[in-house]
Amino acid sequence: MTSIIIYEDDTEMQKLYQEVIKNFFNKRNKKEKFYIFSSYTKKLEEKFLKIPDKKIFILDIEVPGKSGLDLARNIRSQGDWMSPLIMITNYDNLKKSGFTSKILMLDFISKKENIALRLQDSLEIAYKMICKKETYTFQYNGELFHIPFEEILYFEKDLNDNYTFLYTDNSIYKIKESIIQISNHLNYYPDFFKINRSCIVNIKKIHEFNLKENYISFGKYSTHLFNKKSKELLRKKLKSYQIIQ
Repeated sequence: MTSIIIYEDDTEMQKLYQEVIKNFFNKRNKKEKFYIFSSYTKKLEEKFLKIPDKKIFILDIEVPGKSGLDLARNIRSQGDWMSPLIMITNYDNLKKSGFTSKILMLDFISKKENIALRLQDSLEIAYKMICKKETYTFQYNGELFHIPFEEILYFEKDLNDNYTFLYTDNSIYKIKESIIQISNHLNYYPDFFKINRSCIVNIKKIHEFNLKENYISFGKYSTHLFNKKSKELLRKKLKSYQIIQ
């Protein structure tokens, strides 16, 4: 299932986007689900985080309350660097704006063009992007990183500031995202489990689960459990993955 988020106040345009998108997914025997927003509210970004599955955003630049460009910036600032963003607008000159490259806009479609044809072309690229191997995307030291889920050991909050450490077998990255933000992004990926308020682990990467000493080992790295509830939930998870008996 792919979630399609449409941010557009013109109902006729909404219908056009839906028609093109439905046709696109029907040809591939795939399913899509629409989430349509005609105006901005303060809790809109929170709603985006709760939308399941892989997401493709179709954003109009002129929507009551907040422009599509500003909304795109908010989406990226929340840590979602993977969902394709397709902007549709009457303002052709904004296509060359440096701002659009900073938020990794997939396409910038003018309403003066053949929107149906251009949107179909954009969907081809967007669909290939979301079907690739799952990765966690973030900025680190001014660079954009894509770490495959299968390489991630765990995330752990830096207790001294608002950063979080991402551990892999070979590297540690310090990223400016909270555990809550990371948890929202990973909410629909069952391999990741939040063991406490400060840590999210990749169940498939656990080497040892030691209840007596109250720690989880990932080889050369380890982290600790803090409450009985998380221990029992993790034990059930590990059994379901056949990691422990």
